[in-house]
Amino acid sequence: MPFLELRVMQVNILFPINAEGFTYLVPGELEEKIKPGLRVLAPFRSGKKVGIVVGLDKTTAITQDKEITLKSIESVLDDEPLIPDNLLKLIQWVGQYYMSTSGLALKNAVPSGIFEGKKGSKGRITYDHEAAPAKKINLTAEQQKALSEIISAVSGAFLLHGVTGSGKTEIYIRAIEELGDKEAIVLVPEIALTTQIVDRFRARFQDKVVFFHSGLSPGERITSWRKIRNGEVKVALGVRSAVFAPFKNLGLIIIDEEHEASYKQFEGLKYSARDAALARSKIESIKIILGSATPSIESFYHAKKGKLGYLELTQRVEQRPMPRVEIIDMTREEKESLSYSRKLLDVLEKNLSEGHQSLIMLNRRGYSPFLMCTDCGYTYKCPACSITLTYHKDTKTLNCHYCNSFLKPQDACPECKGTKIKYIGLGTQRIEEELHELLPELNLKRMDRDTTTKKLSHYRIVKDMEDKKIAVLLGTQMIAKGHDFPDVTVAAVVFADVALNLPDFRSSERTFQLFTQLAGRAGRGDVSGAVYIQTYEPEHYVFDYVRNHDYKGFYQNEIELRKELSYPPFSKLIRVVFSFRNKEDGVRTMKSVSARIKKITRPRNPKLKTQNLKSDFEILGPSPASIEKIRNYWRWHLILKGANSKSLRLAALKILESIKDIRDVKADIDVDPINLL
Repeated sequence: MPFLELRVMQVNILFPINAEGFTYLVPGELEEKIKPGLRVLAPFRSGKKVGIVVGLDKTTAITQDKEITLKSIESVLDDEPLIPDNLLKLIQWVGQYYMSTSGLALKNAVPSGIFEGKKGSKGRITYDHEAAPAKKINLTAEQQKALSEIISAVSGAFLLHGVTGSGKTEIYIRAIEELGDKEAIVLVPEIALTTQIVDRFRARFQDKVVFFHSGLSPGERITSWRKIRNGEVKVALGVRSAVFAPFKNLGLIIIDEEHEASYKQFEGLKYSARDAALARSKIESIKIILGSATPSIESFYHAKKGKLGYLELTQRVEQRPMPRVEIIDMTREEKESLSYSRKLLDVLEKNLSEGHQSLIMLNRRGYSPFLMCTDCGYTYKCPACSITLTYHKDTKTLNCHYCNSFLKPQDACPECKGTKIKYIGLGTQRIEEELHELLPELNLKRMDRDTTTKKLSHYRIVKDMEDKKIAVLLGTQMIAKGHDFPDVTVAAVVFADVALNLPDFRSSERTFQLFTQLAGRAGRGDVSGAVYIQTYEPEHYVFDYVRNHDYKGFYQNEIELRKELSYPPFSKLIRVVFSFRNKEDGVRTMKSVSARIKKITRPRNPKLKTQNLKSDFEILGPSPASIEKIRNYWRWHLILKGANSKSLRLAALKILESIKDIRDVKADIDVDPINLL
């Protein structure tokens, strides 16, 4: 007697966990309801879990002689797909490209409350009044030319390279206005920047703008997400995760300050929101604008090669001059304190007397990078990480900026019991304290991660600057990015040497970008600006380009170095980090790993003269990471460098495969790393 054949529907369900999809059966009564993008409730391990349908197969045949081991979904939670098909494609692309999982991409793309059935809530920044109508702005000839090229294109990617204060935001707004019934995503690198840019966008689009970032409560995120999903808004404005905004009719993506490192996520799924946005623009055949006064070396290179449309704004709006930049040589200058030269203090006093505002930047938070016993040289180090602990005077604690642990320092040295403990180096708390003592009449405010942890803290500081309640805003790189304060006429860097000599091939690029961006905050109003950079290395080549606002000169110098060393954009990088609980185990295991890596070969290909995997790329390492220990894990790393992305990925997979039988080693992959520390 022939076996009966049953026609059973199978679906692929993706859960917001670090895994790919799971296959389930669909009960007959639910078959008509099932579609990709719907939420379903399904048994998972010993409980139940909400997931998203990402694929279905109606032709699965199961015969009576075959035991059915698949579980069935229990219920369908939506009438219509909650996640649009275009977003599902992006989620799967991100999981695959970054050699992670689609489940982890889903977790980053959709607020957790959506899976938990939570309701939204009203935001605490409320707009009970209509936004003030936007002032009529006449475009410069350069702005009009750039806008015309964007409007006339059906799709494609553009690099909008405009000096600071050249009116890039106005181009963004007008490009969105020309979209008709289509929608737009606007990405900014810092939550602190959303305050001003939201006001600009609300003046033009009223309540058709929502912002979307990690600073919102879970309920606020759900509310914003649903408004976007239901087509109630035209613009989603936010940081990294806004790239996943669930628009169904997207027409344009804008990446403001596209060069910023904060578009890259460093924990969990190590994705770049900028590169994910470029992928989304291709998936949906839409336009994307990458805007910056200091584009990443890679983006400018691709623009020169024709992969990105190049739009240039060389002049500030209303013919305002670029700020004058002066390099202060701290080896010769008269100093009033550890942090401040006499010249800079005179400038700040004069600026205050004239009723203008100033910005002061030191890209290192806390009070002092470390405490040292001058009797024996002992310094406090984090017990979980191989770095010194930073002293924070407000909390009287020594803090680790990597694992967030802290401890209370003792009055006596733990090593020699000496009492001559000194604060070594500068942090934002210390330069704030010194400035208070030197110029007590200054109305001073600090803006760094320590002062902006509370909800709305960014918002209040920016509003106080706009209302001229603050004379000097002092902080980390947070103050250098994108703010538009017309009354700021002086910008200063207290200790420029912090970023100059990091062991990373991008350190010069980041330094040039940071100082140029800070300079761009000065002189955006009716009074011209001036910039003062204090350094003990005044001859460093970066300062020549910063002084002259010469991006193209810096690019030419940097691109030659990159070409010589075969670093991006002339190659692709994949970083593999190996972590161990025990240092000695790590050393022993990495000897074995190194031996296995040397034996790895590609699949046989008769057309290739050599089968060695290293033939079309280079393996740097493995070696101890620059920061050798983080969160009690000892770290080794290797860098795969080559022109062929597929070969690199294959090699990375083979390396992981070769060590899967080794116990007590954790391997982590970072595709297109921007930090090699």
